[in-house]
Amino acid sequence: MHHELTLAGNGVRLLPLSPLHAEHLFHHIDEGLWSGMAARRPDSIEDLAELFAARLEDPSTLPFAAADELTGSLVGTTGLYDVDVRLGRAEVGGTFFARPYWGTGINAATKFLVLSHAFEDLGLSRVAFRVDSRNGRSAQALLKLGAVHEGTLRAYRPGHDGARVDTDVFSVLTAEWPMVRARLLTRLAPRDCPGELAPGDAA
Repeated sequence: MHHELTLAGNGVRLLPLSPLHAEHLFHHIDEGLWSGMAARRPDSIEDLAELFAARLEDPSTLPFAAADELTGSLVGTTGLYDVDVRLGRAEVGGTFFARPYWGTGINAATKFLVLSHAFEDLGLSRVAFRVDSRNGRSAQALLKLGAVHEGTLRAYRPGHDGARVDTDVFSVLTAEWPMVRARLLTRLAPRDCPGELAPGDAA
């Protein structure tokens, strides 16, 4: 959906996503970085702009561009999907970060902002994550922050190579949010110390 919400903290600013951001983010995308995404990998800035525009037209999606507050550089995207405030649930998705920012705490910082908004501002009861079963790095990162693995959706979607892809589902519930919040803050603490990296951070 089109929105004007900005979230900031721990050196990261989440801005309302715009198709204009495609020009700044397209050059970060490569086949490996995009391999776990459900959407087809964009072949051009125009393709990526169309993808961003489609997210904005979806009334159940709250999409953001992520920026490094120190430099102002755009570093990736994330957002809430299938948001249903009445039923108290949403999913985190559309997430990717430029490789130079992997392991710097950017991912943990954006997760903290998005989950804080979901649980504390929107009052949701459940936030889920869907991960390509081949993406062990993202799965381990979710387990480390305290998300619960609910199971695997077999042959859930077509992969970019034409084969069917299994998808793992993780979730965080309201009662689990204080523990997840504390873990994220522990991982983010080194971002207050220049030159240090957040331990165990993954994109």
